[in-house]
Amino acid sequence: MKYIKIPKVYDKLKKAEELFSPVIMTAGTGWGKSAAVEYYYRRKATLTLTCRNGNITEMPSPDSFRISVVIIEDMQWLSEEESVRYLRRLLHTPGLQVLMLTRGGMIPKYLAAEEIDLGFVRVQETDFAFGEKEVEEYFREEGVFLHPDDALPVTEASVGYPCAVHYYAVRMGESEEGRYTEEIRAAVWQDTYRLWDGQVYEQWSDDFVHFALCVCRFDEFTTEMAEYLTGDRNIQRVIEYCCDHTNQLRIHDGSYSIRPETRRYFSWKQELLWSEEEISENYRRAANYYEMKGNIPDALRYYQKAGATQRVKELLIREAGMHPGTGHYVEAREYYLALPKEEIRKSPLLMSGMSMLYDLILQPEQSEEWYRELNEFYQNRKNSREKRREARARLAYLDIGLPHRGTRGILDIMKDVFALVQKGDIVLPEFCATGNSPSVMNGGLDFCEWSRNDRQIAKIMTGPLEGLLGKYSNGLVTLALAESGFEKGTMSPYEILTRCNDGFVAAAYGGRIEMCFVSVGIQVRQHLIEGQLSPARRIFDAFSEKAALEGAEHLMLNIEAFRVWLSLFGQNDASAENYIRSVPDAMVSFCISDRYRQMMKLRCLIAQDRLDKAFELAAFLTRYFEMYQRTFYWMENELLKAIILYRREDPHWRDHLHGALEKAADYHFVRLVSIEGAAILPLLKELEESGGLSDLGEEYTAQVMHECIRVAVSYPDYLKYIPRETVSLTDREMQVLSMLCAGMTMERICEELGISYAGLKKHNRNIYKKFGVSSRAEAERKALQLGLVHHSKQTGA
Repeated sequence: MKYIKIPKVYDKLKKAEELFSPVIMTAGTGWGKSAAVEYYYRRKATLTLTCRNGNITEMPSPDSFRISVVIIEDMQWLSEEESVRYLRRLLHTPGLQVLMLTRGGMIPKYLAAEEIDLGFVRVQETDFAFGEKEVEEYFREEGVFLHPDDALPVTEASVGYPCAVHYYAVRMGESEEGRYTEEIRAAVWQDTYRLWDGQVYEQWSDDFVHFALCVCRFDEFTTEMAEYLTGDRNIQRVIEYCCDHTNQLRIHDGSYSIRPETRRYFSWKQELLWSEEEISENYRRAANYYEMKGNIPDALRYYQKAGATQRVKELLIREAGMHPGTGHYVEAREYYLALPKEEIRKSPLLMSGMSMLYDLILQPEQSEEWYRELNEFYQNRKNSREKRREARARLAYLDIGLPHRGTRGILDIMKDVFALVQKGDIVLPEFCATGNSPSVMNGGLDFCEWSRNDRQIAKIMTGPLEGLLGKYSNGLVTLALAESGFEKGTMSPYEILTRCNDGFVAAAYGGRIEMCFVSVGIQVRQHLIEGQLSPARRIFDAFSEKAALEGAEHLMLNIEAFRVWLSLFGQNDASAENYIRSVPDAMVSFCISDRYRQMMKLRCLIAQDRLDKAFELAAFLTRYFEMYQRTFYWMENELLKAIILYRREDPHWRDHLHGALEKAADYHFVRLVSIEGAAILPLLKELEESGGLSDLGEEYTAQVMHECIRVAVSYPDYLKYIPRETVSLTDREMQVLSMLCAGMTMERICEELGISYAGLKKHNRNIYKKFGVSSRAEAERKALQLGLVHHSKQTGA
């Protein structure tokens, strides 16, 4: 059959021939390495040498060669020193081109120096992959009709693997319809597996085969996990064998994975070689490993595959006893929701867990339903005293912790529960006041109302909080006061940072890392307000490293969200777009534990000028914030909504901005507004000019405006507006516009730019025309709206 020329491979071989460079081809069995070399050098005399058992089988002297091309087959097996020296001699022989064909995934270590000195041309597996064009050509050569609609499915399903394409041609040629189907796809991979069985399986070492059979069912694994599954304490040796002699392993972030096609092959092989009991035991061992590592969702997944239903239930009960910050309610929701109701009703922990789970996924009615079930269990004296006491403790826990109940009456509830704890009537599970976010006031619950009388309440509640929260109370009160003082702008930077340091130390020594995150969050915001981005980043980076070292996995998602937010103050880079893709679509799957991440996603959408998507998300979040009495988040969301609508030129931005400011002024929250700096400033100025701030209190509005201007000057690119309409100004027009917006007089501008008054008027007319305005004031407003400038004469610029 005619060889199907692959352009990428041909071009690289041509380049190597022109430069007389050595070539190393790295690809698995059946990708066409030998066929490509044979085709390219079909008109030249070549010498082919083969490697077996660590040696090159024949090593004729280069002096005797009558050819200029040497091909080394199966170089993945080469290890013997004499053969390695011979290969180096070939590589350094003038006038000789060497092509090395290997199934290994990388260039051997013993050729590292030659690779640098001689400049190897590397032809990789992806270069050999068939595209649609090659698939169509192959079918034509085989005399098999390929329907135009099937070219892409065959290419994708075969991953461009030539052997698989061959089997598709055979199978589709033999079928009555001659079309691609899922049945044919399954049959083709069976054909491929049988090919590998005959050509490759026997060449792999027993240790590698055992290793692959043990790990093939899992998406990724660490060296430790592979050791646990195989029982081989020297598993690193097997992994090194994989890297040196095969291209089957992929390495990413310290973990390994077997390439998908090979995983499926070994899963197929496992079912042939292992009994059902052995396969179940493999799953159980993996589940046990994940459980030891705290990866509860994967532990549940593989216990279920192992048929260990009792262990699944035990694990769910254990997780239900934890607070949402460290538990895995949402990740394990499918397992909780699959539990029969009669099973749930037997366990106070499960009933409590179900109440919390439904609240986390925005189903408060079902949450209250399970709360009532738990209360009925407590009231039923037929239940054991121990179980009823457990139910009473879980009721008290839910009274404080259920998110949808908000904070109305929460202080009295805390006092009552604390009294029960003191009397020894109940033992409460751990509480976390932060919800894994860098805030106490806007953490697990919303404490805006608390901030009105923060110092008095702190004195009253310190004792109960310590009794209820245990280690989570270390540093909490001093940090809550620091945060309240920061948000209201009533506490000096010195006192805020001192309290944060004290709170961090209290939390770090005998407390919880969650409170350290709060301390860092307040410190970073304080530095940002003062225009000190570099110290803010240093503090955050140091904490990120601490969290990673301590294995605080439950904080990592919100730490990453905080990192992205910080990047918006420095510059708008790819991190915003990448972050948008990483956060779940709230309209598809929302959990209130994701609220902090969703708000950062909203800011990223604004920064990327994806305003329709941003407004859709903001509108969705409004329902949650209102239903669950999240006042602080509601105000933030309304500010961001106003920014979105302003940039869409929707006049309703005024209503949303005024509503947010009215509520913020009620609590005297200044920093909630001013931290949005450059993004919110144009709106504030326009609302001020129209008298829309007059009812909010002169002192408050002056403080907000002053701080917004200061933040905008420090971070002019924060949430930088990318205008939907293109306004192309010349460099000179941009200079004139900047000076106009800085409040400079016409005479001063002429003097600074060295132009005549008539010349300046001409530039003004051009700017007005491009903006579609008729006055200087309108031009300034339009420039702010389009994001071309971020401050005006009021900044003192």
